Amino acid sequence: MSETTSVEQAPKTTIERLGDTSKCPVCWSDVHEEAYHCTKCRNFFCFHCRARLTGAESPLQCVNKGCGYYGKLVCNSCDPQHKKDEMPTEYMEPIDGYWPLWLLATIIASIILWLYTNWLAALIAFMGLYGGVGAIMQSMGLNIFGIERKVAMQRVSNYHSCICCEQPVKVVNLHDKH
Repeated sequence: MSETTSVEQAPKTTIERLGDTSKCPVCWSDVHEEAYHCTKCRNFFCFHCRARLTGAESPLQCVNKGCGYYGKLVCNSCDPQHKKDEMPTEYMEPIDGYWPLWLLATIIASIILWLYTNWLAALIAFMGLYGGVGAIMQSMGLNIFGIERKVAMQRVSNYHSCICCEQPVKVVNLHDKH
């Protein structure tokens, strides 16, 4: 008895290319059907839609060796950018409190107490007012000494994927190729 196992393979997407694939879309000279560069006019063109690629845009190349579009230049119009929501970046941001105002108020109260009593009573009152009463007001929710606020920044990443196999692509600089 022989058992057969079936291996499921993802069906390859076949995409019909636009235009005459045996002619350069710029100068109409004969080119290979798999070409994306004309050796006569030295222009690059999109492998899919046959539009001329200029140095201003950055064409894309599929990096999947099993794909029919592997290594071929494709324009950004044929392969639009996708957006992906990333995990938000979270950090703690300090918020200044009202401690300068509280310090001024406790100094004024201590000076007034010093005028009517001695300096030791004023010093004890200053420390008790600034530290003790300030801590009580901070615990009640009044921002005296400063607090930290949690900030979450939403992040979105942009990426391109091959129009044929949906695998990642790389951005190519036309100025590097001659």
